Amino acid sequence: MTEFDWQKGHRQRLRERFKRTGFVGMHDYEKLELLLTYAIPRRDVKPVAKALLLKFESLPGVLDATLEELCQVPWVGENVALFLKCQRELCCAYLEQRMRSVDVLATPEAAADFARMKLGANRHETFMVIYLNPQAHVIDFACIEGAVDRAAVYPRNIVEECLRLKAVSVILIHNHPSGVCLPSNEDIAVTRAVEKTLNAMNIRLIDHLIVSPASLRSMARDGLLSS
Repeated sequence: MTEFDWQKGHRQRLRERFKRTGFVGMHDYEKLELLLTYAIPRRDVKPVAKALLLKFESLPGVLDATLEELCQVPWVGENVALFLKCQRELCCAYLEQRMRSVDVLATPEAAADFARMKLGANRHETFMVIYLNPQAHVIDFACIEGAVDRAAVYPRNIVEECLRLKAVSVILIHNHPSGVCLPSNEDIAVTRAVEKTLNAMNIRLIDHLIVSPASLRSMARDGLLSS
C-alpha cells in the first residue's frame, strides 16, 4: 500500500466516523485533522493538527488566532489559514442569525453565545450595542473598538440610533482581553451614564455583558443596573 493510499483510507475512516457519531469520542487533534483534510490534499494532516494545538493550546485558540499567527505554524500556508478563519466567521454568522431569530429576553443565551464568539477573543477591547424591537428581536448591532472608558461610547449616539431603528431596548456588550470579566469602575460609570440617558427616552437597558472566550459576566445579574 502506498502512502497516498493509506492517507486516503485514513481520511475516509475519519469521515465515516464523523458520519456515524459526529465529534463524539474524538480527540481535539482528530476534529482538527478531519477539518484539515478538506484544505490540505495528499498530506498526512495529523502533524499539522497537533502542531496547531501545541502552539495555540486548544481548538478555540486555533480558531481565534490571526492569519499571521496561523501562517507561522509548519505546513500552514495562507490558504489553510484562510480556511480556518472562514470556519470561525461561519460560526459567528450562524450565531448572529440564530440570535436575530429569537426573543432575546426569553433566550438570553443566544446573545451571550454570539457575544463570546464575536468579541470574546478580540485582542483589543471592543464595545457592542445590540438594538431590539418591541418583540425583543434583534434589529441591528454596532461595534466600537477601544476600551470602554476611552472608546466613543456616547449615550446620545446610542439614543439617536435607537430612534432611527425604532428600538425600544438595548443590550451593551464588551470584552475584556485579559479574560477577567469583573466590571471595572469605568465599566460601571459608562453603564450608568448610558442607562440614565436611555431611561429619559423610555428606552430600556436590558443588560451590559462582559465577555471573554471562556466566561461571561452580566451586570444586570450582578445588580449593577437600576431597572
